[in-house]
Amino acid sequence: MKDAPFHTMLYGWVHCTSGDVILTLVSFWLVSIISRSRKWFLHLNGLNFVGFIMIGLIATVISERVNIHVLESWGYDEFMPVIPWLKVGLTPFLQWIIIPSVVLLLTKHYFLFHQEAAKVKGS
Repeated sequence: MKDAPFHTMLYGWVHCTSGDVILTLVSFWLVSIISRSRKWFLHLNGLNFVGFIMIGLIATVISERVNIHVLESWGYDEFMPVIPWLKVGLTPFLQWIIIPSVVLLLTKHYFLFHQEAAKVKGS
């Protein structure tokens, strides 16, 4: 892939980033439906948190396996550590554990901070 033309690489970046955004939104809305609240992240509990991460993680593993081993639409560089029992790269796996966790916590604190600031301002 590193010898691919720029437009091919750009397509891959846009395609994968768009997929991650869509996957994040789908995970958010599935947890919202299950918890019956789209503000579930403000009152974060273990079930919602783990559910959100697991939906994305399972979808990522399936997508990586299908695209690499079935469709062969891309492959890993020789430097990519691979989780042997999943045959999936470590980076996409960790990406779905770390980034959504940080985003959830930052979003929660952002909203709670602004709710508190609005209360103080309204007093």
